[in-house]
Amino acid sequence: MARKKKHEEHEEHVNHERWMLSYADILTLLLALFIVMFAISKVDQKKFETFAQGTAESFGQANLALQGQTGSLNGGDGILTDQSPGQDTAVPANEADQANPMVQAALQREKAAAAAAAAERASLEKLREKISGQLNAAGLGDAVKFEVNERGLVVNIVTDKVLFDTGQSTLRPEGRKVIDTIAPILKPIPNFLSVEGHTDDVPLAGARSNWELSTDRAAAVLRTLAAEGIPTSKLSASGYADQRPISSNASDSGRSRNRRVAVVVLPTVPLDGTAAAANAAQQPAASAAASAG
Repeated sequence: MARKKKHEEHEEHVNHERWMLSYADILTLLLALFIVMFAISKVDQKKFETFAQGTAESFGQANLALQGQTGSLNGGDGILTDQSPGQDTAVPANEADQANPMVQAALQREKAAAAAAAAERASLEKLREKISGQLNAAGLGDAVKFEVNERGLVVNIVTDKVLFDTGQSTLRPEGRKVIDTIAPILKPIPNFLSVEGHTDDVPLAGARSNWELSTDRAAAVLRTLAAEGIPTSKLSASGYADQRPISSNASDSGRSRNRRVAVVVLPTVPLDGTAAAANAAQQPAASAAASAG
């Protein structure tokens, strides 16, 4: 009897639609999530108002906490219902900030700094008027130009035929007269003084440079101020050559204005109204210090 042939075993059929089960599970979970979110979004208006009032009173801010709160929930079944575009139902930021002690302290510091800056600027303006009046009385009004800016009171003294001879760093008698006039006014003030030498852009004949000339001239004025009794701990000197012009070097008149020595009365507080302690440039400097730059 012939043996029956054994049927070949077929591979198990692969189910290519198993992903639909996972997809259905995800949809079911999302539906459940949305149902839960919808359920918790329903707010009991009366309970919410009671809770808001109690919380606000505990922090001593009932008026701010209740302002605009009831209007944000009236007639709404959900957290986003009946909220018109652009409507802000939160407490205004400026009111919240005003109730913050740290913000209040910062605002007070800013106000104090602004008031101190205004008072300092007024003081420098009075000092300018006093110096100008004394120089005019001595017939030296044309030798000095003033400016009050963020650096302080800048007293620009022209060098030509006033402080120095051309290319020299020895004070002329007219220059010493100018220093003798302004020194008694500067002596009692608490401000630090920075003496700055400046030249035009014309190179000097010989080995001496404009850097050296501007520095030597600043040092000469500093020594004269110190000799007039101004404490050396309040004085510093520096030379800038032609790097800080106040006029164009293209003309003779412009170059003449650029050749100057500036006595800068530094402010005791920043004139921009910031809350910083003091101008870093007002730290004591050695009286003989004269740096090229």
